[in-house]
Amino acid sequence: MDWRHTRTAWITTTFDPEGLTRAQCEGDACVACHKKWPRPRTRIGRLPDNASLFACDECAGALLQEPEENVYPLPRRAAFF
Repeated sequence: MDWRHTRTAWITTTFDPEGLTRAQCEGDACVACHKKWPRPRTRIGRLPDNASLFACDECAGALLQEPEENVYPLPRRAAFF
């Protein structure tokens, strides 16, 4: 499991290995486009056995989830009674 410096776990997507090739499951090929060279470096998820899955730089932007923005932010001023 990946840990941030704050010791909280990253939320990662778990992929089903059934539709992936052996090279993709081992991290040697991009999960989306099967490109093997240069070797994909962006970690985009994991398999059920906690093996990491990687994507090339071109595909990673489409596969990674954007962080959700706070829909209801707290007001900057607070009244204490």
